[in-house]
Amino acid sequence: MGSLNNRELGSRGEDLAADFLRNKGFECVERNYRFGRYGEIDIIARRGDLVVFAEVKNRRSQRHGGALYSISARKKRSLKTTARAFIAGRPEYDRPEITFRFDLIAISDDAVDWIEDMFR
Repeated sequence: MGSLNNRELGSRGEDLAADFLRNKGFECVERNYRFGRYGEIDIIARRGDLVVFAEVKNRRSQRHGGALYSISARKKRSLKTTARAFIAGRPEYDRPEITFRFDLIAISDDAVDWIEDMFR
């Protein structure tokens, strides 16, 4: 994987993460959802009444503390703002029975580490 540039590495990671979620019974609703300059959500997936906003981090190494440490307060705000915009644009998701969650899918050497509810 060392020969991939950052964009290719990210795309490969998102593909692996989407496959991972599908294997867990999720339907990928959207990939790379953008809300203007405010942010992007890598994968939005749904399984029943659970909607997951997934941030995907594909790392070549754990040298800088790993994927979880790369989620700054600014990134958290960006994810929340972008998720609110997604929900506001889709009334079918704005229902009390639907649960929303932010997950982190960290990939290193094609191994997947799934951190559910990363903001808790």
